[in-house]
Amino acid sequence: MNQEQKAFFKKFGAEVRKLRMAAELTLEDMQDYGFSSQHFQKVESGKKAVNLYTAHRIADSFKISLSKLLKYI
Repeated sequence: MNQEQKAFFKKFGAEVRKLRMAAELTLEDMQDYGFSSQHFQKVESGKKAVNLYTAHRIADSFKISLSKLLKYI
């Protein structure tokens, strides 16, 4: 991953974490949406690149559109 990609996924992860915290969900709660807590932690920290399908699943778990999720990044 180059620096620009790292910066994007770090911002993406920070936004995902804000949404999770606002929804009062734990990392373990994300298992109900098909994510392991370890995987989700890596996404939130920006250490894991996500593909479009995973980003869509994350948006669905917070009951928002993918475009709304990406709008803040």
